[in-house]
Amino acid sequence: MARNPYLKIFEQLPKDPVERIPEAMRLLLQRGEYRFDVHTHIFNREYIPNKFFEIRIPFLVNTDFLEYVDDIFTQLDEVPEGEDLLNYALFIDFATRHSMDNIAQYLINNSPRNTIFIVIALDLYQSIEGKVQKDYLKQLEDTARIRDKYPELILPFFEVNPTNPNIDKIIEKALVEYGFFGIKIYPSLGYMPSHPKLMQLYELCEEWNIPVITHCATHNLHTTRTFIPLEYYTIDENGKPVLKSQRRMFLFRSQYVNFFNRPQNWEVVLKSFPNLRLNFSHIGGEDDWDGRPRTDRNWSFRIFDFMERYDNVYADTAYIFHLDTFVELLTTNLFRNKLLEKRMLFGTDFYMIMEKGKYKNLRSKFVLSLGSELMKKISVMNPVKFLGLESLTNMEL
Repeated sequence: MARNPYLKIFEQLPKDPVERIPEAMRLLLQRGEYRFDVHTHIFNREYIPNKFFEIRIPFLVNTDFLEYVDDIFTQLDEVPEGEDLLNYALFIDFATRHSMDNIAQYLINNSPRNTIFIVIALDLYQSIEGKVQKDYLKQLEDTARIRDKYPELILPFFEVNPTNPNIDKIIEKALVEYGFFGIKIYPSLGYMPSHPKLMQLYELCEEWNIPVITHCATHNLHTTRTFIPLEYYTIDENGKPVLKSQRRMFLFRSQYVNFFNRPQNWEVVLKSFPNLRLNFSHIGGEDDWDGRPRTDRNWSFRIFDFMERYDNVYADTAYIFHLDTFVELLTTNLFRNKLLEKRMLFGTDFYMIMEKGKYKNLRSKFVLSLGSELMKKISVMNPVKFLGLESLTNMEL
């Protein structure tokens, strides 16, 4: 059997997750005075290709006009809620005008005291066309630098894009040199979650207790490439993993997200590595939780099925927590489904959620609607188990 090419990197890491977090964070967890937001971002426009904004805003909105709206409304002291165009302008303004340090400080200052943030770095430059001021390695370096400013509050994750020619260097720098805690997978940036390089990585993540977060929603962020060569594992008629290669053409947003982001792509991964710590972020996305009946797709059902079959599968509330229908359905399901109650994680998707309104208002509304009992479970108890840090707490999880 061939030696795993990433084994040399992982052998430099402790297998106990407790040993991979800063001492200040250990003390905070031991005191029990904490809560988690398991999904945030702090990178700014310096690390984002300029095409990023063109695929996230409505195609009928002229970019110059949006910048004009941005200039007007950022001068207002009070911003009316529910204005989609305005929210887009404020979202772009936030990413454009602030440094990473300022974004991190804003997040900390506008969240409850002693919130521990999983901060996720994304390899956007690899998949989205356009110019960028600073590359992905620089984003990792700066994320680690900011983590060192707030060692008790920031737990960094990094995206592993297997199509990046520097992927081996990125993995080693992130895990060994910079001390990143976990891994992010964002399939619609142009790769399948069962890419051979990722499968090699999951094998070691399972053994070393390194958690993985995957994007699982129909948000409109995707690669700008049209013709994409793909290599990935799938399951054959005998239930065995087989390697598949193909070249596919993608023209529309729905083609990207429905092919790459669907949770069933993870079936072969979980069959191969049943103890992998995996969080399906956004739990299917707004299309699953906006209250409109659908028969064509219910990704959340697939995720619930994974939870029943695999002990370390979780899901988070990132971005979709702003939906009133999501809160209603979530509270109903959490109260009657003990398994879901133990596997749901609280995440906001800061600052992406600012497309939907003011971060602090959206967060407060959700917390108030959910109630303190359920919030404790999804923001205090469940994240500790997902991260493998339960030995630091005295709570019965």
